[in-house]
Amino acid sequence: MEASDLFSKKLRIQTGRLLLRKITLADASDMFEYASKPETTEYLLWEPHPSYSYTAELIRHLQRGYSDGRYFDFALELKQTGKMIGTAGFTSLDLKNNTGEAGYVINPSFRNNGFATEALSAIINIAFMTLRLNRLEAKYIDGNFASLRVMKKCGMQFEGILRQKMLVKGRYRDIGICSLLREEYLAKPRESIVCEHTFLGCLSGLFHKN
Repeated sequence: MEASDLFSKKLRIQTGRLLLRKITLADASDMFEYASKPETTEYLLWEPHPSYSYTAELIRHLQRGYSDGRYFDFALELKQTGKMIGTAGFTSLDLKNNTGEAGYVINPSFRNNGFATEALSAIINIAFMTLRLNRLEAKYIDGNFASLRVMKKCGMQFEGILRQKMLVKGRYRDIGICSLLREEYLAKPRESIVCEHTFLGCLSGLFHKN
């Protein structure tokens, strides 16, 4: 299988409170709710969404990305209510070197409830237990200490600051980086992540045919 097969099936990954699944057009209203807020994008690379139609068109673009292996993010749905409160997944995958980069966004109205930690924990589990990556990174714009705390809660180690690494919204920004190795992850106790059998079978066959 190729990387484009990653989201070729209907994937449903459950944590204690969240359902991780493909983003659909039905999520446009929930996504626009948080993506249009300046506080959501303060430490992100993109600007607030200007309109609902912009969000809907973006989702159509993301769905095409699922098909051709350019997009590896999940919608974060609250199991109790069905509301989509953000996204989490892989901003990049380097299968040649068995590394990846994780990313996540949470609706500001649902922050400080542990959802980002829960979501990142699920992505880490997929990275090491299903994709069998050797290294997973996560980056943040310096000053986003809440995101740094999430990474550390999930067992990632702070590696340092890349000075003026990126030009973000007209400013050169320092970028912090954290990482976790598979051997470190396996050495620590972790919460059980419940995944559908078809999902595990799809991904394990995708990257490890032997």
